[in-house]
Amino acid sequence: MIRATHIADLNSAPLLRLDGYWREKCRGRLMPSRGDIDPVEIKELLSQIIMTRIEHDPFRVRYSIVGTACALSAGFDYTGRYLDELRFDSESDTDWPAIYAEMVREKKPIAGTCLFRTADAEIPYRVGVFPLSNDGKRVDQTIAYEHLTLSLTEMDQVLPVRPAP
Repeated sequence: MIRATHIADLNSAPLLRLDGYWREKCRGRLMPSRGDIDPVEIKELLSQIIMTRIEHDPFRVRYSIVGTACALSAGFDYTGRYLDELRFDSESDTDWPAIYAEMVREKKPIAGTCLFRTADAEIPYRVGVFPLSNDGKRVDQTIAYEHLTLSLTEMDQVLPVRPAP
């Protein structure tokens, strides 16, 4: 993942929408709880939303909700599965376990651009992952948005995959 300093740097209206929504739901707290998130309020984002539950002892990430567009791009619905059970062969540059571990430590959103590998190309997509906490102190869930749609300008960034020698 190429990290973004600010979510606005990613040029994604849906990510800005989720960032604003998450910040509004903080209501002066470090992070909102899962109970603060109402799917009806963000229904235009739902197909590209991923929610996780964080287990702490031992540390594991379980996907509780995977939006239909995210499941389609992955090639399968991984709702109910643990991150450490999955192989995302299409991800060429993102260490998801490290990202979730950092979020749990830092209690702050993480956003950036990742690469999705197809047989012919590496396609950039933008993602933001936001922590949630039921006790206001410990990250126990997350909500993320994967901006999977490319604009015409972004199509110029698609990198051809070179066959192995």
